[in-house]
Amino acid sequence: MIEINLLPQELQIKSRKTPEAKVDSKKFLIVVPVALIILIIMHIYLGFVSISLRANFSGLEKKWKSLETGRKQLDTLKKEYNMLTQDSSAITQLNKDRINWAEKLNLLSLKLPQGIWFNDLQVINKDFILRGSVFSLAKQELTLINKFLSNLKESPGFFKDFSVLEMGIVQREVVGGYDILNFSLNGTLK
Repeated sequence: MIEINLLPQELQIKSRKTPEAKVDSKKFLIVVPVALIILIIMHIYLGFVSISLRANFSGLEKKWKSLETGRKQLDTLKKEYNMLTQDSSAITQLNKDRINWAEKLNLLSLKLPQGIWFNDLQVINKDFILRGSVFSLAKQELTLINKFLSNLKESPGFFKDFSVLEMGIVQREVVGGYDILNFSLNGTLK
């Protein structure tokens, strides 16, 4: 049957023609076995890679286990080192915070005005007590004590460890016909 379509070209319904799939049997017989051979070769290659990686992993695992005793010894040494450094830092801190009494006693003797002498020095916990006596023919006992106290306060080597240093009890006493003033200096250590 002949079909005549008088519609213009743009309005005509175009028929869809499906191209027929032509399969060349010779090409098909060559492509399929080649693809299978490639897949088999890839599978064998990946199998060898997997086996070699497992062998490498087991070797590394054995090496790791052999190093385990060394690791345990290293951990023990690290712990001991940390304990020693903590002890060392504690000792350093104690040395830093300690009071150099030799320096303080030397400064006490250097700052001591003529006419003053010491009778007693006590340090109990954080309390510092210095008892002394003073004699002056010019009756300047209190002036000498105040001068001594101000010299100690102005000395950074002596006063740095004190929060307070002040005059305590002052008593007059007559010895051999001379007036002697007994005094105490009280301080609190930081």
